[in-house]
Amino acid sequence: MNIYLSQIQEQFVNKVNSKLEIVQKVYFQDEVFGNAGSIPPRTGEGTTYTVMWQARNFYNDVSGVKIKAKLPPNVDLTGNIFPENGSSNFTFDSDSREIVWGAGDLKVSEGVEGTVAPNLSFQVRLTPYANQVGQTPEIIGEAVISGEDKWTGEIVRGTSPAVNTTLPDDQTITGEQSIVQ
Repeated sequence: MNIYLSQIQEQFVNKVNSKLEIVQKVYFQDEVFGNAGSIPPRTGEGTTYTVMWQARNFYNDVSGVKIKAKLPPNVDLTGNIFPENGSSNFTFDSDSREIVWGAGDLKVSEGVEGTVAPNLSFQVRLTPYANQVGQTPEIIGEAVISGEDKWTGEIVRGTSPAVNTTLPDDQTITGEQSIVQ
């Protein structure tokens, strides 16, 4: 934008950061892996769930995009990842319990406005503790997406909430089926 005041000219540039989103959904009924175990979950017994991550980028190209989330102590990875080539950019730190997916670079509008979003699905196993009877335990913590906006040079972030056994995106699970027995 150019502004003229008498004989003085000044140019202003406004840079707007991109907007990153991570969509985190968890399902018992899915077509990716086919989960197994008790519904409702039972103490001492493992039930598998499919976690689906979908990255979205809105305004500028973003580089070095990573998605991170933590697993509770009683949730483990089964080793199933889809697509299979996604496993090369997928890590798990057993000490911190943190999962990291390196999604790479995202172009402007990738995953929005009808474009295909980078996505990854992986399977986890929840084995509820005895002290979780009557509760809806967390399956996966809050997901955080981050990357460097190539236009502004800033680090941009987005989040998606933690998911528990109520499985808000799985329409086949009722409220009673989410409570540990």
